[in-house]
Amino acid sequence: MNRRSNKILRELILGNRQNILELVTKYNLQERTIRADIKDLNNTLQEYSLPLIVITGNGDLVIDSAEKIDVKAYEEFICSRTFYTYYMSKNERSTILAMILLNTTGYVTVEQLKDIIGVSRNTLLHDISELKNWFEENNMELVSQVRRGYIVNASELEIRKGILKLLEVNGDNNHYGTGYNLGAFWNLLIRQMDKLNIYDDMCTHVVQQEEYAQSFLSDFSFFETVLEITLIINRIVNHQVIPEHYAERWICFKESSKYTFSSEILETIGNKYQLDIPEVEILYFTECLKGKSYLKDKTHKGNALDIRLMISEALYKISSCFGIDFYLDFALYDLLIAHMRSAVYRLQTRERLTNPLKDSLLQEYPEIFEIIRKNIGNLEEYIGCSFSEDEMSFLVLYFASVLEKEKVENSKHSKIKVALVCETGRGTAQFMLAKLRTLEEVIEIVSVSSVHNTGEIKRSGANMIISTIPIEKQEIPCIVVRSAMLNTDDILDIQKMALEVMEGIMEPNAGIELDVINPEEIHIQGAFYEWLSENRIEVDYEAKDWKDAVNHAGKLLYKDGAVEERYIQAMIQKIETYGPYIVICPGTALPHADAEEGVIYEAASLIRLKKPIDFHHEMNDPVKYVIGMSVKSAESVNQAIYDLMMIFGNERIRQILDKAVDKASIMEALDGLTTAK
Repeated sequence: MNRRSNKILRELILGNRQNILELVTKYNLQERTIRADIKDLNNTLQEYSLPLIVITGNGDLVIDSAEKIDVKAYEEFICSRTFYTYYMSKNERSTILAMILLNTTGYVTVEQLKDIIGVSRNTLLHDISELKNWFEENNMELVSQVRRGYIVNASELEIRKGILKLLEVNGDNNHYGTGYNLGAFWNLLIRQMDKLNIYDDMCTHVVQQEEYAQSFLSDFSFFETVLEITLIINRIVNHQVIPEHYAERWICFKESSKYTFSSEILETIGNKYQLDIPEVEILYFTECLKGKSYLKDKTHKGNALDIRLMISEALYKISSCFGIDFYLDFALYDLLIAHMRSAVYRLQTRERLTNPLKDSLLQEYPEIFEIIRKNIGNLEEYIGCSFSEDEMSFLVLYFASVLEKEKVENSKHSKIKVALVCETGRGTAQFMLAKLRTLEEVIEIVSVSSVHNTGEIKRSGANMIISTIPIEKQEIPCIVVRSAMLNTDDILDIQKMALEVMEGIMEPNAGIELDVINPEEIHIQGAFYEWLSENRIEVDYEAKDWKDAVNHAGKLLYKDGAVEERYIQAMIQKIETYGPYIVICPGTALPHADAEEGVIYEAASLIRLKKPIDFHHEMNDPVKYVIGMSVKSAESVNQAIYDLMMIFGNERIRQILDKAVDKASIMEALDGLTTAK
């Protein structure tokens, strides 16, 4: 079984229609490849005495059984897959490796990893080399020591955050939605965390505690809660506990109503497994529960917490419909969360955003629109607003990019050879080359020439031409761009043609692993840049805690005359009252207060912290950037907020800001991102 055949089987078990010709299109493979998948799957199903899959005359796939499908029997079969009976893709293998390394109690050697996963030493060393960057990007360090192996150097909180995020972004929607575990990869992944094999038992305990407390979690919150409590028990058994000094920081959680839920359920589990649960772990679980939504809680209609959860659930369902797996790509997942939060904010403030690509996207991806429309219904009902087609079309851009990647994931790596032709020659081409770096996983520039030098194009072996002017009588595909500036439409057109060319010249099973292109990052309008000034920026400030960071961001506004002094305390008070809702995307907080609390004029301050700090946000801690804002009206701040989400929700842009050496460099970087000049 592999990822593709597992998904086909899962849909059939759940009664969803599957057709071989539609699968050929979906996976961009030849029919014989899909038939080979079914044949291999049937051989294994036969060993387990399970009904086989047959292909009808019209190409539909059906499970050959006159009886009702025994889902539990298929679940047992899928959960029995191991690293030797489930064939992992490179992305799956890297994700599993990250999970193993995060859950090890000491050093682990390459030989041990090789025995666990069943791949060659060279393959493992290559994977581990790439993983080092991933750990670094997520505030951890993968340390190697001669004769001892590898170990993750990070705080217990960072390690737990990494484990939970891996499970969250790679979870099986069918598992929490239907109660059936039908994802082989998901099962392998959670098995690395849940060495005690207590996940199902924890589900039962949470249900019992809900009944006892008469407080019922929403489905998605229940799913997250079971993962968190399973992780806590496994970590305690392995003596990997939260340091005691965190108890002082979290002492305020004892006043929370969710502390009772936390202490009672952990006491019950501790008694069953004869474990002494430290108070700091009860407080940690209380913090986890503070980010959960209860079905009966209707008192705070439209609050930021419930909206965040509903956004996460909507994305989870949409991704499941498309069969999208995020693996180690936290940045893409968080970027989608950030975009939807921004969209909800615009809906609530009645701001309309126009997408010039809407009509073409509607025509080209109607099925993506339909799936998004279907799965955001609960969110729309909750906030009392409907997503416009323009808003949905921005989401379509993201998912369409990912799906293009998914079509060709299981194949060898190749690039389209491209010749650049510019009417002004090589000088203009240098600017185009910089822009085309966003497509470096798709195309390889093999020639740069003027229009009259067609001989160089032929000698280069190019499969495709990108030109700033029309070229007559070309034997190879040629796309004429609007200008050497290469706007969003140009980039999308180039990517589309490259994929079409690829399909024509590559072997049946060949393909390419694309980087997801983020079309939003070049739609930054400059509103946030206009609110900022160099004297309201501080680089590498050493904050004692989140209050100190917010206080300092407020002082920068106060010293520049944007706010009265009382506004600073109002910013802190809002967070103390409503929680860390202002941590809008990974590593970024946006503290603010109401206009009547001392706003003089609209402005923004920016602090880049020398050492990131926790705001106690479930998803987006630790915070490195604190953006203080003085806002007079929702209407005026909309575009600045949108720009902020696009800037700080994009990991590549954050990396640019991370490298800025001073205030001027920050302003220069932000100015360089602005397209509305």
